[in-house]
Amino acid sequence: MRIMGKTLCKFTTAFLGIIALLASSCNSSEELLYPQSSKLVHRKGNIQFIEDMDMSPSASKQIKVIAGDKNPSTPPVLSDELTQKYATMIGLMPKSMSNYILYKFIDDWYGVKYTYGGTDKSGIDCSAFVQKLYEEVFCTELVRTARDQFHSCRMIWDIDNLIEGDLVFFRTRGKRISHVGIYLANNFFVHASSTGGVMISNLTEGYWSKRFAGAGKIAKGEKQLL
Repeated sequence: MRIMGKTLCKFTTAFLGIIALLASSCNSSEELLYPQSSKLVHRKGNIQFIEDMDMSPSASKQIKVIAGDKNPSTPPVLSDELTQKYATMIGLMPKSMSNYILYKFIDDWYGVKYTYGGTDKSGIDCSAFVQKLYEEVFCTELVRTARDQFHSCRMIWDIDNLIEGDLVFFRTRGKRISHVGIYLANNFFVHASSTGGVMISNLTEGYWSKRFAGAGKIAKGEKQLL
């Protein structure tokens, strides 16, 4: 009887030890159903991934999956000074001018002198200016000369159908296409003039209206081939 009592005591002690071990090493039933861990763990590229989240009914916070940075950069807008300057020049309301890259490019080049065959700010010709603007503003590679650009366009003969970015062509020397600019709005276009350098002019001005040869549309984001 005494032996049985000792055996029972040892068994009880061992059983209680096992229970204590299980209690200290296992998760509760709620923890097993609703595992919790860190919320934002790692990033791949510009995307944040959530590994685990607290899905328990008692969770007091909601977690949102966000693609990209926490504070995505906002698109640049025209400064008040730049907006007012070009809105006044081409007869637009400032709030309607949204192409920051275009007008910043024009502003950076405005007044650069004309040089036949030139391709940089020490001097540039009309077709090189158009080529460079299209490359930097519209991510489009144009052919080099005004004549080749003319033959690479889908032609637009009515100036009322022109939109920002269309090319406008002129015959300033005989019957051949010899000058090109980029349409902005309200008949205004930007170009590298042989007399005034990079500037903005109007299609209705006597000199340009008499020499206007048509306009053309270029598919943006492509490379022109003849």
